[in-house]
Amino acid sequence: MEKIEKQYRKNLGGTWVKIIIPYRLKSKRFPNKYLKHFIGKSLIEHSIILSQNLGDVILTSPEEDYIDEVSKLKLKYDFEFIPTPLKCRSATDRAIEISKKIHDDYYVIIPVDEPLIKRSEFERVLSSNLDDFNMYYTDFFNEEDCISKLSAKVIFTKDKYLLYMSRNVIPVLKNGMFDYKKCKKAVGIKVYSKFAIQQLYDKKTELDLIEGLEELKLVELGYKVKMHKIRHIGFGIDIPEQIKLLEDRYYEN
Repeated sequence: MEKIEKQYRKNLGGTWVKIIIPYRLKSKRFPNKYLKHFIGKSLIEHSIILSQNLGDVILTSPEEDYIDEVSKLKLKYDFEFIPTPLKCRSATDRAIEISKKIHDDYYVIIPVDEPLIKRSEFERVLSSNLDDFNMYYTDFFNEEDCISKLSAKVIFTKDKYLLYMSRNVIPVLKNGMFDYKKCKKAVGIKVYSKFAIQQLYDKKTELDLIEGLEELKLVELGYKVKMHKIRHIGFGIDIPEQIKLLEDRYYEN
């Protein structure tokens, strides 16, 4: 483990990271979602596997959500559980709470509902040149994924800085037509420097609340968010029916 950590510190140019895996088990659309199995493992377990040996892994949720099914994973994997308050309304809010207690160079937020993220792609971006604010994105797999309100679409500048993000299809022609191959999907991984995450303490913005996309607060507050492309065929699981859809896609590709 020590050898891996030293090599990875070198890859990151001397920086080190906290990899934060936030989750909540109470959900109106999909209760206990993160305990559900996808190709043989729970969604939480997939996220832990993705993160092993790339930084200090921290699971965080309200204390009441740290149940046996989660705590038993410590017998197999290296991570720490740190509770965060019920009042946190987003993954970033939970990461902010962690950053107040534990200081480091970078904080990585993992989306537990995206089990098909390739470790090689995750690591490639993490070991590249990072800005203060960083997000991952990918091409859409098909038009159906692009149309879905469950996916977030992003547009950015020529030098890959976020311009806007929406659940609606963007960009579209003025006649309403669009080409899904020209649309880009937010993957959900966010990498914030210590400075960056401190700027988000107790910040709420109108666009964030309207669209229900917490990343929009960064745009509205005027921060530059670097977009990093990865190869990825998956999507975030938001409803029970999507588990089989994503499993079928995995086996077919």
